[in-house]
Amino acid sequence: MLVLGGGGMRGFCHIGIVRAIERLGLQIDEVVGTSMGAVMGGLFAGGHDSAMMEEAALDVSLKDYFRLNLVKFLVRGYRHASVYKGRTFRQLLTQWLPQQSFEELDLPFFCNALSLTTGASHFFGMPGAAAIPVADAVYASACLPTIFEPAEIGGDHYIDGGMTETLALRIAKAREADLVIAVDLSHRDMHKVTPYRATLPHILFQTYEVMGQALNENNLHRFVDERTVLIKPKVSHLPLLEMPDVNEIVRLGEREALEVLTTHPLTRYLCDPEVVADEDREVQRPRDHVYLDVDMNACIHCGICAATCATQGYAAVPVGDVVRKLHNYECTRDMACERNCPTNAITLRNL
Repeated sequence: MLVLGGGGMRGFCHIGIVRAIERLGLQIDEVVGTSMGAVMGGLFAGGHDSAMMEEAALDVSLKDYFRLNLVKFLVRGYRHASVYKGRTFRQLLTQWLPQQSFEELDLPFFCNALSLTTGASHFFGMPGAAAIPVADAVYASACLPTIFEPAEIGGDHYIDGGMTETLALRIAKAREADLVIAVDLSHRDMHKVTPYRATLPHILFQTYEVMGQALNENNLHRFVDERTVLIKPKVSHLPLLEMPDVNEIVRLGEREALEVLTTHPLTRYLCDPEVVADEDREVQRPRDHVYLDVDMNACIHCGICAATCATQGYAAVPVGDVVRKLHNYECTRDMACERNCPTNAITLRNL
């Protein structure tokens, strides 16, 4: 099963993930997506290869994608539902995903959205669910609140599924997948401060990003297990809602996926041997374990690392909390210890 996480326009790197999977000859049986991961996952499940997905991404123009609801703002002010018009985005999705039901897709596909009326997460595409157009479900999953109007489906109103679960590993567990390739776009340099700007877009987007990291931390703690291969592309330097260089972000996704999939023990022996041999000449270190690096001069032994680590990478001893195992093979890569360290003493390497 392939699980694609949300991440705004950074989600175009999922195209590179798909390209790596194609190169390696891996067979995907089911697809799960959230937010932009739902857009890319829907395209993949609908039969689009990476070249077709990249072509669709290149068609996106920020001028069309983010069109202000200026007239309604002037008339209704804060009583209006969103900053931008969702109609153009929805039209693009309908063009890319014309299927009137999930059964018309080439692969089983699921995407999550959050109901504003009940507060419940809804997974579209589940067996027995009412048939709805795939584009409508994907729009609901990618409908960032206050940015686009909520999606109205079946008398309910839905917003971006990433508000509660940016990487839908829960559905992968429920489906009892034998192997999960999960793509998490929440990776960032925890030691780099984001400058504050007193603007509504900055505050909204930064809030969404930080909230997503915290939610994802808990999600990875719960659901990353011995059947999960986690890929964390280095895309944090790209703005959440600014159009990136599509070719560059696709390359970043492909490079990261090739390194992880050809070195991880769960996928290495499923890959095309010729591609693995080529990668072995470039990849110096297996990507299935993480190094814990602590600057003891900065450490104040507060215990937050031990409290937040899900895999007991740290231990409480009389002199203060210390690293238990520098090569932490069970690390869930949620980066909780590094993100929450008050003195920036912790650095996770080989992610």
